[in-house]
Amino acid sequence: MKLVVTGHDSEGISVFSQAGKPPRSTSPGSFDLWSTRGPISMPDATDPNKPAEIGYFPVEGETSFKVVRVPGLADPPTGDFMAQMPEDLAKHFDSDDPGMHTTDTIDYVIILGGSAELELDGGRKELVQTGDCVVQRGTRHAWRVTSEEPLILAAILIGAKRL
Repeated sequence: MKLVVTGHDSEGISVFSQAGKPPRSTSPGSFDLWSTRGPISMPDATDPNKPAEIGYFPVEGETSFKVVRVPGLADPPTGDFMAQMPEDLAKHFDSDDPGMHTTDTIDYVIILGGSAELELDGGRKELVQTGDCVVQRGTRHAWRVTSEEPLILAAILIGAKRL
């Protein structure tokens, strides 16, 4: 995967600031492509080789752009998958219902590969597959992979304040 970041030179001319590997992997199969801390201004002064370091899920005033790969049925996770997650990610998951989690974010998600049932409270499910889009608005949910191949999704997460 290649990440291309644009920016401006000292004269305000558009330039390619970075083109290469994503700066960091935040958990197995998850790449943090870009993140910001508010307030956001232009030109963006963030170092193109080192986006703002935030938690796995952004808080109010922060944003995050990720690509996440969840193992498919043909290659299920081995061992305790929760134990492999960073604490900052694992703390959002329901220990009594594996996979279910809640965050204070608005998420724009595009399914790039595979399929899953997006499960909500009460067992409500909706099949999502390659090409589908989801707007996740701070609800308790789980991604239950239904395809042999991995579920790959791109997500833009916007930190929000829960009222």
